[in-house]
Amino acid sequence: QLAVSSKQLEVYPNPSSTIFYIKNADGKKKELYNVLGELLFSTKADEINVRYFAKGMYYIRCENESKKVIIE
Repeated sequence: QLAVSSKQLEVYPNPSSTIFYIKNADGKKKELYNVLGELLFSTKADEINVRYFAKGMYYIRCENESKKVIIE
């Protein structure tokens, strides 16, 4: 099986207290969910400002990929 790592969703820095930058998802919709699965934020930009969200675990989802992220 061929690994297509270049297309993998990358989120950095993680954990973050200010902004998550998202790689390999240009122009696609990115969504931020809490652990209960509630949609908190949606954008087509390559960054998500998390400065005003509570500390804890969240998920960034893009198309059929999701990444666990920590806001500290």
